[in-house]
Amino acid sequence: MMLLALLLGAVPARAADWQWSVPLTDIASSENNDHPRAFLWIPPGCQRVRAVVVGQHNMEEEPILEHPKFREAMAKLGIAEIWITPALDLFFRFDKGAGEHFNAMMAALAEESGYRELKFAPVIPMGHSAAASFPWNFAAWNPERTLAVLSVSGQWPYYKDTNTPDWGNRLVDDIPGLVSMGDYEGAAGRAEVGLRQRQEHPRLALTMLANPAAGHFDASDEKIAFLALYISKAAAYRLPADAPLDHPVVLKPVDPTKQGWLVDRWRPDNPPKFPAAAVGSYTGDKKDAFWCFDGEIAHAIETFGSQYRGKKADLVGYVQAGGIAPQNPNLHAQVNLKFEPGPDGLTFKLTGAFLDTVPPGRPEGWTGLKAGSPIAHVTDGSPIVISRICGPVAQVGPDTFAIRFYRMGMNNTKRSNEIWLAATHPGDAQYKRAVQQSVLHFPLRNTVGAEQRITFPKIADQRASVKTLTLAATSSARVPVYYYVREGPAEFTGDNTLTLTAIPPRAKFPVKVTVVAWQWGRSIDPKLKTAEPVEQTFLLTR
Repeated sequence: MMLLALLLGAVPARAADWQWSVPLTDIASSENNDHPRAFLWIPPGCQRVRAVVVGQHNMEEEPILEHPKFREAMAKLGIAEIWITPALDLFFRFDKGAGEHFNAMMAALAEESGYRELKFAPVIPMGHSAAASFPWNFAAWNPERTLAVLSVSGQWPYYKDTNTPDWGNRLVDDIPGLVSMGDYEGAAGRAEVGLRQRQEHPRLALTMLANPAAGHFDASDEKIAFLALYISKAAAYRLPADAPLDHPVVLKPVDPTKQGWLVDRWRPDNPPKFPAAAVGSYTGDKKDAFWCFDGEIAHAIETFGSQYRGKKADLVGYVQAGGIAPQNPNLHAQVNLKFEPGPDGLTFKLTGAFLDTVPPGRPEGWTGLKAGSPIAHVTDGSPIVISRICGPVAQVGPDTFAIRFYRMGMNNTKRSNEIWLAATHPGDAQYKRAVQQSVLHFPLRNTVGAEQRITFPKIADQRASVKTLTLAATSSARVPVYYYVREGPAEFTGDNTLTLTAIPPRAKFPVKVTVVAWQWGRSIDPKLKTAEPVEQTFLLTR
């Protein structure tokens, strides 16, 4: 629990850099009519990559991989990160070439970065929601390379649907895997399937983390801290002390029938029926128990599950134009926010509010009350916080958000104009934590109004010792131009100020930095068309 507490310290707000990227030229995505791009982050002080967490662009993968505390934990472990957008293959259909595409990607990133061990480094595949089976399919494809599995808002190992590749006689029983699931997405009931699979596969090293008072789109600090703790355990129990740079790593085996601990399944508002204990000493019904690495993580699961026990449910929502935004029980997001920009055309206002009545749909299950029933809530005046889940948005004030494009680009017809937000309240002595997701769409491009063109002067190559650069792109419409770093050890620390970040010690020089200048225009009067983005690439030299 000490590591978990350490990870839960203050979280500074900052952009996340990805030092390298490569296009996956053998794949064309229908989302952007272009190649997916794989982004690589290596901890700045990393002499050797011991493993890599790989996530694709669905939803929670991005905020998990970019979370400062998660990266801090990965840096201590020597573990790199890869994020792929659009997805290489959201389901990892290895029967349709996903494995070959993955190997080509790793070889390209090894060559681009100079960290040649990436071609062979053990992998922690991570997937959220629609991508939650990707990690298990990856493990079935290459069990020898899979350090552990992270299935977030997840799926069980042997689940099959129309997107599942034919496993044949493949098994994932000896590969540690974590399924994280929220209270408000049926964690208690869905545990039955995981427990049944453990009975059918006694060597299934399957851990479940139930997230009390949490939803399907809920990348909370606490959950992310637990994921980091789980990875630290996988590294401790499976990674060898040393490994070759140019050959596959032989992982240490795990036998869940002889080692590790067992933890009683989570039951809402009830303590465990039996205390967690080592596999050979557990006194409870093993049919109701999940496996985990050791006592520290077993007790962390118990502590995590005890949150909000016996407390009342609370509901939160969003305020727009002076009223509560309605819920639609037929929408996955539940709340579909309107894009109501301010005078600059980019910013919009949002605040949170407690709900006084239960909306139809999922909140009925969360509260145990019928739609329309009155519901009480916290009254101490503590704020509801609205934060980004994913999408092209940044918070620029206490109640103000703004469209801000980033390395995903401006041409993804599914995602580039889609913003996902979460409203949360921590609860109090009487009420549980509350969470409510929402989605907001805005025009992908503005096609009506005055034309504009961006002029972005070429950026000269720089010495790696340079700390900051001031950029000077302009629009012919005389409106502010914005930027994002596609790849490279750099981030924006002001509107026009590019700050260079630390370069990992074994990086291959020169290191490329690509900056994109953009101007979305205005969808309100006076209307202004979206400018074509302009990118500039420069090199960092020794």
